[in-house]
Amino acid sequence: MKTLKYFAMLLIASTITQVAHSKSKLSNLEQTINAGKARNIKALIHITGGKLNIQGGNNEVASVKFTYDEKDWVPTVSYTEDDKLGKLVVKASTEGEEKHIDDDNNCQIVLNDKLNYSLGVVLGAGLADLNFANFNIEKALFKLGVGSFKIDLSNVSLPFLKIEAGIGEATLDLSGTYKNNLKGEINAGIGELKIFMPSDIGVKLVVNGFLGDV
Repeated sequence: MKTLKYFAMLLIASTITQVAHSKSKLSNLEQTINAGKARNIKALIHITGGKLNIQGGNNEVASVKFTYDEKDWVPTVSYTEDDKLGKLVVKASTEGEEKHIDDDNNCQIVLNDKLNYSLGVVLGAGLADLNFANFNIEKALFKLGVGSFKIDLSNVSLPFLKIEAGIGEATLDLSGTYKNNLKGEINAGIGELKIFMPSDIGVKLVVNGFLGDV
């Protein structure tokens, strides 16, 4: 009986050791894009999967921090300026076919909310907290896969918005004061979509191909 207990303990300890060793060590990559002459920024952010957090408050163009497993992500950051237009590209892609990306893979971006943006954000599967409140955005395109997504566009007075959402939960905040009309298109799949709008404006909402709650 003692031998059986010892064998069971040894088996459990061996299993724990194997699991612990299978967990890859995470890498870090940080980069700051210094401010130049450009006041208009075209930003493309493409994250295969994992966690994405974006907010304002930077005095430079942007600061980007990746925490990632090298088996899952190949992160890159690039920035160029041409004729007073800056182009910012932040990517975390995976080699070969897209797969499940562990939640330990995290991308944090702090942008300069005093600049003018044309914005494109693509997130495969994961969690996103995108805070663009009080930004100056001319056009915003979001392509979201599977997961939970929160997009704050309050007090932006956005002229054009397009969202493609797959499966999961999405919260979209469009509240605040508007100086212009908003033309928006939202194509959603399966899940729950919450939209917050100013109480003093008229809204026409057309929902196509969505299974869930709006």
